Parts: sequence; structure tokens; C-alpha cells
Amino acid sequence: MNTHHIIKLCDRCYWDTTTETIKLHNENVPLTSNMRKVLKLLITNYNKPISSIDIFFHIWENFENEYKPRNVRNLISNVRKRIPCLSIVNYYGGSYMLKKNRESHPLFSENLIDILDQAQNGITISDPNQNDNPVIYVNHAFANAFGYTPEEVIGKNCRFLQGDDRNQPALEEIRQAMQTFKDVTVTLRNYHKSGQLIYSEVTISPIFDKKTHKLKYFLGIQKDVTSLQQLIQQIKGMV
Repeated sequence: MNTHHIIKLCDRCYWDTTTETIKLHNENVPLTSNMRKVLKLLITNYNKPISSIDIFFHIWENFENEYKPRNVRNLISNVRKRIPCLSIVNYYGGSYMLKKNRESHPLFSENLIDILDQAQNGITISDPNQNDNPVIYVNHAFANAFGYTPEEVIGKNCRFLQGDDRNQPALEEIRQAMQTFKDVTVTLRNYHKSGQLIYSEVTISPIFDKKTHKLKYFLGIQKDVTSLQQLIQQIKGMV
């Protein structure tokens, strides 16, 4: 049997590109014409956000009325109810994305913390659902880079690394990105426990719950770029 036209969407859920039908647990899932259209669009653009207005005009090509985002929201909601295993993510500003299914290897899952602890760059995970978005995990590279033990970092907001050096435009960029659930990469002036200045290239990404699509964590990755920044300052001083 030729299975090249079959796409696995999630556990025991498959999309047939030829018939444009869904099978879940070996049973055909009844779909309306509009559900079929939006699924085809999302699957074709796996892991790519599609704006609500693009979805609207793709589905209702001959729609005479003005653009109505409510129609798109209702359609997406009905697809989620019909196929709850799908991971269709909402993005701020009215975009939707079907996240590609990835099956985690049991051995990988069991050793995930060990893997993170051995990473070269500093890694933090914070919980925005707790008061002041405290750090709940920090790897060894992060702790070593700033001279703190993990116990001294966990439970605090990462802003403590800037000390009194709060007049940094990059901090406002971070705040805006976190409020709108967007990835952001900036360079910050952070400080070692000893007081030594460290320039950090910081990337912060929102992590969403696969089932509820609600914000669950913020993942932070910090790379020491002090040498590069010092070189830039030297060059500026020579010009």
C-alpha cells in the first residue's frame, strides 16, 4: 500500500492528502468543507503562523461581507473540538499555527535535565504563572557564569542580575516581548556575584501547554559576549 500521501498529525491521527480526510484511532473524522480547507492550509504550512485574515479569505473566497475574525476563531475552535489531539496554537495579533508532531524518545525524556545541565550556554526556565515570574530551573553553565549556586537563583526573577543597572533599553524590549508572547534576543549588562560586568546575549522564548495552549514557561538562554562587546568598545574608542 502506498502511504506517501498519508501525513501523521499526532498519535494515531492521520491526514490523507489525496482524499483530504482525517483518521483518528482508525475512524474517519467527519469534517465540514470549511474544516477541510483550513486543515489543508494549516498542514501545508506546518510550523508557520498564518494570519487570521489570510485564513478568512482562503476559506471564504467569494465572501461578500467584510473580514470577520470571529468566523475564523469559531472555525478553529470547531476543528479543535473535532480533533482535540491537534496542537493549533494562537499567536498574539490573530495568527494560528499547527505545530508539527514530535514523538519524544523515552530515553531522551529521562535524561533531559542531564542534557540541559551539560549545555555550554546558560539556561533558565521561569514560571510566569507564579508571582513575579521566578526562575524554577537553572543549569550549571548559568550558575557558574554568574558565580551563584542554583539554590541562590531559583525563586528569584532574573532581573537581579542587572543589580542597579536598570536603565537599559533592552529591558523594555524584553518586557514587551514577554507581554505579547514573542521570542526576543537582546544584549544585556549583567553582573557576576563579585560585581564584575558581564555582557550577555539573552534569548527568551515563551513555552505553551500543548493541550490548553496557555503560556506555561519562559525559556531563557544566555551567552557570554563580554569579549565581543569589549572589542566593539575599543574600536569605537579608536574612531
